Amino acid sequence: MQLKKITDKGKTGNFYIGKSEILTISWNNGANPDFFAFGESRELRQVDKEYFAKETVGENYKLIEEQLPSNIESYQLTKDEKGNQYFCFYQEGVIHGFDKNAKRILEWGADEIGQGHPIYDIDYQFPDFLWLAFPTGQTVTQVSISDRKEIYKIGEYTWDDKYDPLSYPESLFVKGKFVYIPNMGNNKLFRFDNKTKELELIETFEEKLWQYEETDLGTFIVTDTGIYEIEK
Repeated sequence: MQLKKITDKGKTGNFYIGKSEILTISWNNGANPDFFAFGESRELRQVDKEYFAKETVGENYKLIEEQLPSNIESYQLTKDEKGNQYFCFYQEGVIHGFDKNAKRILEWGADEIGQGHPIYDIDYQFPDFLWLAFPTGQTVTQVSISDRKEIYKIGEYTWDDKYDPLSYPESLFVKGKFVYIPNMGNNKLFRFDNKTKELELIETFEEKLWQYEETDLGTFIVTDTGIYEIEK
């Protein structure tokens, strides 16, 4: 794969898919985060929190933020086809769900799943599933939203030094029946077929791999040194 560097902002972190742009955060050692965006031109520019939140969460982000224990930018989020949104923050261990009117529809403690490992990422899969990433447990898990139970998992929630096949899966990207799993521990990108249950190695990168996303703007990854676009 040919890679083109976009920015070193957001390295070892995440970027977010907005309505018209891609957003990322520079945490500045955890205090006073800076927000950035880029679009078709790939030119990075600084934006404010309100722009970031409206692009990623929507116009009602303040109503949702008021119901969350932490600031909205601390959360990973995913949306379903009905406009419902689901949030998680690895320091809380809770999945928060809201409908399109910012009414709470779910509050699910992670003590029911994951065996004590924190959830680092969350992604929706049609028609009723969430995929959760537990990097410290070397596991990703599919759960039913309506039944609030585990459906399938890759890994064993291990606390031992076992890193095969997954090694610190920090994030997830779901596209149809496929779940893409970037691994920070071994630099590998896997693709899981939810129908056949086959796990396929797609690529091994030279750096630690934190995130992989296919978007309308292109396909991007996050490594130790920044955000890169995968050129076709």
